[in-house]
Amino acid sequence: MSTLQNQITQSLEGLSDDSLSFILEMIQRFVMPAESKSMAINHDIAIKKKKRRIGSMKGQKFIADGHDIDECNDEIAGLFGVDD
Repeated sequence: MSTLQNQITQSLEGLSDDSLSFILEMIQRFVMPAESKSMAINHDIAIKKKKRRIGSMKGQKFIADGHDIDECNDEIAGLFGVDD
């Protein structure tokens, strides 16, 4: 193993399973998208865990209970000049 690989391995030691899962997901999405498809990695199984919000959006609720999100579609379409 190279020195860089050793440093990466050491930096991962002690991280929680959630953190490791997040890092793995980012690697699979951004670092090696073509390679992960060519290798025998089943991306759907690796990401099948419950998705979670991170940072400032964690735990936020954006739509009130009972609110119909499509209620204002006609008004919005009118603002943008969209005809049905």
